Amino acid sequence: MNRPYGKSDYIPCIAWGRNARFASNFQVGNRIRLWGRVQSREYTKKLDENRSEKRVAYEVSISKIERVEE
Repeated sequence: MNRPYGKSDYIPCIAWGRNARFASNFQVGNRIRLWGRVQSREYTKKLDENRSEKRVAYEVSISKIERVEE
């Protein structure tokens, strides 16, 4: 399905070590290029005191990242 103009999807990305230090200087709106792999993980979401459900989260594990000149 196409997204309407002006809408964006945000996919969580995980960076470690050197990549994390490099990314810590980014600001919202910076253009970047990244390489990595999509991974999933299961977690339990607590709905209330007595109920919870298992969910799956998807994220990108970054292996390389670079800033793109605008």
